[in-house]
Amino acid sequence: MWEMETRHDLTKWAVCNGIKVNGVAAHKFPGKGLGIVAERRLKAGEVILDIPMSVIRTAETLPQTVTEALQGCSTNGLLAAELAMDASESHALWRTTLPSMEELNQSMPLFWPLELQELLPQPALALLRKQQGKVSRDWNVVSAAFPQLSDDVYRHCWLLASTRTFYYTPPEMKPEDTPEADECLALVPFGDYFNHSDGGCKVSYSATGYEFKVDQAVRKGEELYISYGNHPNDFLLVEYGFILAENKWDEVSLDAVILPLFSDKQSEMLEEAGYLGNYVLETPSMQDDEVACYRTRVALRLLCMPLKTWNESVMYGVDDDDEYQSAVRGLLRQALKAYVDIVDKSLEQIARLEVGLASQRDVLRRRWEQIGICLTTAIDRLEQ
Repeated sequence: MWEMETRHDLTKWAVCNGIKVNGVAAHKFPGKGLGIVAERRLKAGEVILDIPMSVIRTAETLPQTVTEALQGCSTNGLLAAELAMDASESHALWRTTLPSMEELNQSMPLFWPLELQELLPQPALALLRKQQGKVSRDWNVVSAAFPQLSDDVYRHCWLLASTRTFYYTPPEMKPEDTPEADECLALVPFGDYFNHSDGGCKVSYSATGYEFKVDQAVRKGEELYISYGNHPNDFLLVEYGFILAENKWDEVSLDAVILPLFSDKQSEMLEEAGYLGNYVLETPSMQDDEVACYRTRVALRLLCMPLKTWNESVMYGVDDDDEYQSAVRGLLRQALKAYVDIVDKSLEQIARLEVGLASQRDVLRRRWEQIGICLTTAIDRLEQ
């Protein structure tokens, strides 16, 4: 039985490898995989995990033979390559607890049938195409250096690294030399068992390792979480394979229905002013007076007011109570209704499909339903 054996073995493995485990343990949740639970009542501020650098994997800890052979590979790609070829005893138990290829195939859009991928909301599809490019570039480098590796095994390990890494920079690195965030990665065994929530335990790192601290009192048996970052559901779906029913950072991209409203000349003007694209409904902003983000409201004003007045509003700020507000809200309402039609058509297409797994079609359906609810809520407010 997993709880009687593996749970104890994992804690023992962690302690034997220098990890300080205080009042918590790994726990297998049916249908959700591993997580971290409290084994006793925890007080706010308690350090529950202290994971030393000797256990952690970064680009700097990889064998020199690997890094030299994989010049041009991303940090994620390097960690994936080492994971794919690792046969060490020291991390053997940890490796057995990682999600299987079958589990990732079910949840990650990277492995979905093309017909389902093409029905992703546009922001998610754009992220997926970017992800596919990263994996392909890394595989080209890795396969040339290590032809014994299979494409399937490497892609599996690439996603294991992508979904389980923490932010990390070497202590000696100067701030001006810090690369992009997606190159600042570390695999943190045992710490990677935490599931995601908007809030959770505080995570920090130093030259000695990673520390996990409880942010509030926790009862025995409760699951503990960390935040993977302030991400909308489209990002979580592509990068981690799940969406949240309640996500305060969720948003709906409006580019598909706002950008076509502008002529080529108007698009050029918006780009010069820094307001072309990235138009969103931020779902928490439904509490605010305005429905759409500031960028959207500025852009729509270009269609409603004299050019001189618009340029002044860009320079000095928009007055949302001016004489153009009604026209702006009318344009936005029309755009949102057009988007509702897109949602309805997407849901109809998903309902007719039989490709892929039922769980894949279900999460795709739920994401479009979330978008539809956000749109209709916004329309109702505009029509009040």
